[in-house]
Amino acid sequence: MPSPPLKLRLFLYGTLQPQAGTRMAGWLAARLESAEAASIPGRLHAIRGGTGWFPALVPAKGDACVRGALCELRLRPGERALLDRYEGREYRRVTVCARTASGRRLAAQVYLWRVGLPPATPAIGSGDFLAWLREGRREAYSTARHGI
Repeated sequence: MPSPPLKLRLFLYGTLQPQAGTRMAGWLAARLESAEAASIPGRLHAIRGGTGWFPALVPAKGDACVRGALCELRLRPGERALLDRYEGREYRRVTVCARTASGRRLAAQVYLWRVGLPPATPAIGSGDFLAWLREGRREAYSTARHGI
């Protein structure tokens, strides 16, 4: 008998968001049950990788917030571990409180940056990575690592 799917509530703020247009965003979209605009406390920094950019979310005090999507995912056995490997050692998955656009507060998993930021890493003051990409006519980092 196959294992039941795992439900995961994940706050996405960068290249994994459903509307990001990256290969990994498409992989997650196939497992998406719902998505809602949301925010969490923190600050974003942009990191150059290959031919594009990806964000690093770091904790912050005060009113700084990061905008993204609160997603309900249905993952098959082993897919959460695959997602963790995709994110790499620079990130760790933790639980935070996300606030939806409708005002609800819900616990969600998020990937936080866990190592030092590279020198001269631009801060994304708006907390909205996809808007930062659009406004600067930048490309999102996209890869097919780990067989995804």
